[in-house]
Amino acid sequence: MLPSLHRISGFLFSLIAGSFFVAYLLLRNELMAPWPQWWMRIADTPLLLVGILYGGASLSLSISKKEKTSRFLFFFVMIPLLALFFFLLALNYWDVLGLPKGAA
Repeated sequence: MLPSLHRISGFLFSLIAGSFFVAYLLLRNELMAPWPQWWMRIADTPLLLVGILYGGASLSLSISKKEKTSRFLFFFVMIPLLALFFFLLALNYWDVLGLPKGAA
């Protein structure tokens, strides 16, 4: 299951990251008015999720033994990645969540 997750998340990461590149080029050249900016605001969370999945699957595949699966390894990789995901998600939605801002 992990190799297929790795392949699917790698494909989705390439697809979404490529769409970000195209959206940036369209925004920079002032083409297709509000849509590239909207896409770059909306799709950053799926890009983060797919990137975390791809990175976690890559790390887990590289440190695991070929035919054995380990729950300890799964939790050893997954817990820091989940913490990183939620930290970056909180940073992304800092203003929406109403979290305090630094002294100005």
